[in-house]
Amino acid sequence: MSDRNTMKIWIKRSCLLVVLLLAWTSSYGADSRVVKQLNVLGSAVIHEKNLADGRQNAVNDALAAAVGQVVMDMLTGETVVRRFQQINDSILAERDNYIQNYRVLTESVSGTTVRTLVQVDIAADRVSRDLSRLGLALAGAVYPRILFMVAERNVTDADFSYWWGDRRLRSRTISEGALAATLKSAGFKIVDLPDLSSPLSLPVNAPEADMVALAGRLGADVLVTGHGTAAAAPNTMGGGGNAYEAVLEARAFDVQTGQPIGRTRQKSVISGQDEVAGGREALSGVGVLAGDDLAQKIMAVWQQEQDRSAVIEIAVAGTGGHIANFVRLRTAIASLSGVNELKMKEMSADRANMAVTYQGSARSLADALLLKTFSGFGIDIFEVAPEAIRIRLVNQ
Repeated sequence: MSDRNTMKIWIKRSCLLVVLLLAWTSSYGADSRVVKQLNVLGSAVIHEKNLADGRQNAVNDALAAAVGQVVMDMLTGETVVRRFQQINDSILAERDNYIQNYRVLTESVSGTTVRTLVQVDIAADRVSRDLSRLGLALAGAVYPRILFMVAERNVTDADFSYWWGDRRLRSRTISEGALAATLKSAGFKIVDLPDLSSPLSLPVNAPEADMVALAGRLGADVLVTGHGTAAAAPNTMGGGGNAYEAVLEARAFDVQTGQPIGRTRQKSVISGQDEVAGGREALSGVGVLAGDDLAQKIMAVWQQEQDRSAVIEIAVAGTGGHIANFVRLRTAIASLSGVNELKMKEMSADRANMAVTYQGSARSLADALLLKTFSGFGIDIFEVAPEAIRIRLVNQ
């Protein structure tokens, strides 16, 4: 065989290899996309005996219903109700962004109504991504723990009231309580006020770093700090009625990094005769407004953090003589949503170390693991650091 023929054969084989590699790469990219397939009914009225238009309207109805069903499956019912307008404007109104393919399986005409059964392929990963960007928590998502440090001054108050100062307050201020209640109803976990044996004696405008450090010691993932004030409104109601306005400014911080993740400034105005009661009502109203605004901003950042993969070291003590229990624990960790990979790093007489690639923080992984139940043993998660979790087997 001549050198020329040998070169031709080598070039053909190289080109074939390149084509196969490109085909494999393309196939892998397609397979890695998360696609959800649904069979959905759509219906429409046939106007002026125009069956073609009626059929298309029925198909469009089915496509819209398919995207809506995927959204409903991803979010909690309460989130859908509270944020429906936002979901409609940003997701449902842009349904074509999420429909990868569809096929009409069958149809039926009854009088002036046409119904179609449509098989729809939805790009679920795109829906999930865009819902997260809107700050909407997906069903099953781990919510952050929030500590509130919101000072308050009502109409007749000379100074601010706040729980971290020289006095021991046994309840939240009005605006802080409304903030906490609003975020709790949205699914967030609220850190209770600490049971202090003596006042913390921090100033109302304590340095942000000190507040973030305190939030970390109290087990919070997010700190919300700010102040609300109530005063007589410059404008009044006719007929001698008084008006009161409250303004609340607050900022949210990621406790782990100390970085700001959102801020809000809201105002509420109400009418009333009594200045103290009017101020309290205005402070409550502005707390709800600020809570709705911050819930979206905090969740948008938090969800993005959860979507990032991180390698978290898990150290398990108490494995000596209980290897079977450790294996069950390891299997449970590997089965958790968000765990992409689990590797054994080290195994000694009474200790095991693993490296887990997880989409989320160590805190959210620990929270998910706490929900697991085991037969014959339990677990004690005695330390959670930014990149490590330490667990002790409690054998029964």
